[in-house]
Amino acid sequence: MIIRTPPQRKRRADSVVDVDADLAATAVTARSPVSDRRLVLYDRPTALVPAGVSGEPMDDMVCTYHCRQMVKSDFMVALNTAEKQVQEYRKALDVLEEQLSKSEDERATCQDKLNYVEQELAATKGQEVALQERLLKEVGDFQERYRDQVKKIVELEAELKKEIDSRIAAESSSASAKESIKELEGNLQRLSDNSEREKKILEKKLSYLQDDAQLSVSKLNAELERMGLRAQNSESEAKLLNEQLDDLKRQLDESLHEKNEMELKQLNSSALSYQRTPTDDQKLIKLLQEELRNYEKEVHEARRLKSSHTNVELLKEKLLEEQGRRERVEMDLSKLQEIEAKAQKLELELASCTALLSNIPDVSCFGDIPQKIADLQMQALTNLNKVGEVTSQLKELKVALEFADLSKQHAEGEATLAKERAESATREVKRLELLLAAVSEERDRLRKEHAMSTNQKPKDGDDASSKNMESDLSRMEKVVSELENTIRDQRELISQQHTELNLMNEKLSMEARKAKSLEREGDQLRSQVALLESKLGHGDYSASSTKVLRMVNTLAVDSEAKQTIEALQAELKKTKERLQAVEELKGQADVGTVVDANIAEKLAQLKNQIATLEKREERYKTVFAERISVFRKACCSLFGYKVLLIQHYPYSIVGSFNLLLLSMHFFYCTL
Repeated sequence: MIIRTPPQRKRRADSVVDVDADLAATAVTARSPVSDRRLVLYDRPTALVPAGVSGEPMDDMVCTYHCRQMVKSDFMVALNTAEKQVQEYRKALDVLEEQLSKSEDERATCQDKLNYVEQELAATKGQEVALQERLLKEVGDFQERYRDQVKKIVELEAELKKEIDSRIAAESSSASAKESIKELEGNLQRLSDNSEREKKILEKKLSYLQDDAQLSVSKLNAELERMGLRAQNSESEAKLLNEQLDDLKRQLDESLHEKNEMELKQLNSSALSYQRTPTDDQKLIKLLQEELRNYEKEVHEARRLKSSHTNVELLKEKLLEEQGRRERVEMDLSKLQEIEAKAQKLELELASCTALLSNIPDVSCFGDIPQKIADLQMQALTNLNKVGEVTSQLKELKVALEFADLSKQHAEGEATLAKERAESATREVKRLELLLAAVSEERDRLRKEHAMSTNQKPKDGDDASSKNMESDLSRMEKVVSELENTIRDQRELISQQHTELNLMNEKLSMEARKAKSLEREGDQLRSQVALLESKLGHGDYSASSTKVLRMVNTLAVDSEAKQTIEALQAELKKTKERLQAVEELKGQADVGTVVDANIAEKLAQLKNQIATLEKREERYKTVFAERISVFRKACCSLFGYKVLLIQHYPYSIVGSFNLLLLSMHFFYCTL
């Protein structure tokens, strides 16, 4: 047996025995039974050894090694379990903190998304207001254009009245012109006789002039050949003389140089100069004089060649004058032939006019033709007025239909946007509900853990963790309440959007009904226009008994067609711009990539309408070209006037006798 208690202390001196006894008594009263490292039985009261007694300690105070190790192992197990619980609590606390941070992050993202959705709503509202303002501006511009068109129509009606007045004046002038035609026919006969006589005289003169011209041309050609040969010879001689002149100049320079050298030699050597004879100098002088005489002869020949050149130039000028005379004579001959052709044409026109007068019903003379044309033109004007009224109504209905289509497109776009917003809001609400359910589950779990932890005995570290958990729970409850509030707001917004969507659907149905009614009215007006055009094109008369002047499209109608095509092209550009704006708005709002298929279909319809209108315009042009040619021939054959297209006016009426010119606006008619 091993004694685990410490050895007993040594006794002190007797003088301090009483002091030690007092200290032991105080220690017994103050310290615990195990303060002196002794093991005491639990069911037995503690008893201290008297200070004066010496010997072995009590057997009850002795503990075995196995007992000590058991106590120690129990204590270590309890300590490990406590540390593990602390670690588990810390881990749970970390998890809760992470979940709390995640929930806070999600709440922040939800708040950001909510703010973003609110900003998008505000932006879309602003864009809707801007689009409404732009549509109002476009409607105002359209009304202004409509007023301008009405003003233009009034001005065109005034111009039409002026043209009618001018036509009446032209008819009166045509009556006077017919009277003058008779006089002109007599003058034409006299002129034809005079022209024949003058023609014969001119032919004789022309024959004489041709003979003279041929003789003069042959003479001039011979003289030109001779003068050309002389000029060539003179040029060759001039070249030779120039070469000789150059040689003589060179020789003269050499002689002068030699003379200077001789003078120098003479000055240097005076003795030799007395001995020399003057024969050499005299010979040189004679040679130089001969050369000068030759030079003078050459100069005379050059002057003579120059005069011959001038004579050649004069002959060339005479030849050019003769050629000009010959050309003038040929021009006179061509004019004479043209006059003969015109006279023949006039005779043919007179014969055709008389034949047409016999073929036209209810016309016995030239005076009945204007009255007949006036009646036909009045009928055509009444029919044109009816057609104009119907076309104006049709255009108004087209404009109203286009405006209804645009409003329908706008309403459909707004409906799709509202649907997308509602779907996004429902998705957001579902996500928030799921998040709320997860947060509520986490809250319940944390409450259970908190209740379980509070049931156990709290320690110092556990108190702090429980407080943190309570604060986290309170914050989570606040977050849950905020999420519930946001869900309520989102539900209210969804209900408002559903109501707006229902209103937009109702408006869309109303606009569709209006569009259908306008299409029906347009079909009715088109049928009426087709009936009027058929009446206007064929007339109410029988083709066997009468010949009716049928009206075709005027320049005003062509201009109106062009204006309608331009208006449709402008509307197409506007719709494209609106489509681009809608796509940009969709891209900014990031709502989705949903594209309205009706817009593409309507763009295709507009393109088809533009293509049909262009084809119709080309067909009108071809028909107009064919019928205006017939009309010009008929006018020329009936009245003796030609319709000529000019730059200042759409066309003019010119007399076929080149003696009368009437510039006036006229209706396009054909037989």
